[in-house]
Amino acid sequence: MSGFVEKGDILVATDVWPVLQKRGLISFDAFMDFAGGSRIVHKRGRSVFRFEIGERAFYLKRNRLHRVELWKKLTRGKLPPRSALQEWESIKAVAGAGISTVTPVAFGERTFLGAETASFTVTEELYGARPLDEIVRERFQQAGSFYEKRSVIAKVAELARKLHNAGMNHQDFYLNHFFLDDEGEFYLIDLQRVQQNSCVPRRYRIKDLAQLNYSAWYYGGFTSSDRMRFLFRYLGRKKLTTEDKLLVRQIIAKTERIARHDVKLMARRRKRGELP
Repeated sequence: MSGFVEKGDILVATDVWPVLQKRGLISFDAFMDFAGGSRIVHKRGRSVFRFEIGERAFYLKRNRLHRVELWKKLTRGKLPPRSALQEWESIKAVAGAGISTVTPVAFGERTFLGAETASFTVTEELYGARPLDEIVRERFQQAGSFYEKRSVIAKVAELARKLHNAGMNHQDFYLNHFFLDDEGEFYLIDLQRVQQNSCVPRRYRIKDLAQLNYSAWYYGGFTSSDRMRFLFRYLGRKKLTTEDKLLVRQIIAKTERIARHDVKLMARRRKRGELP
């Protein structure tokens, strides 16, 4: 990560500061009120916009405290997460573990009594990289993709093992959060929910692996043999132990629950107007 400097109420990469100034992005309010670019994501209390300055492209992720989300957290005895700060710290931690990820550009947040009320992060585009789900849909359902698919499976398994061995779990471990560039390098993105511990709790490891398994099923092109190949590489074994077989059953059970939940979630998001 490059050097950063505080500019009033925001933290910004030194080398990108002159670029952002050209668009008037010089304060917390300027980022939160910025109306340029194209909307990529719209969820309750959160949005993501892509914008360009000259030949460079950036992603602006904004979080605003939403009354429904606030109520959900309070009824569970929790405070709303400091989403931008968590993502900012997670980017540094993931990169520190030797996993390629997005380049952080700017960060800002406002809090009240320790709870985040509004925040943002800016990251630079991964030039020449594409989301893995697009690649899977295009290539892995066709004949002749065998060797490329095996290479991808091995690299994703190594990334997952490296992440978990570093005491981190992702919580949104789906194929669209893996990016692959023309040089064959993988990147892990969307890190705002990453958890950091000395050791990843078993249920969170199962959750990550089940999300990945569900995603592989959803986009297609992966066989049972592909899944076993991933598991052997992830575990670093050539034969499953009794404990490994229990892990497989738990991953399958969690995958089925994710599938049922996904149907309900998509229906709710369409009802709220977040999806077409």
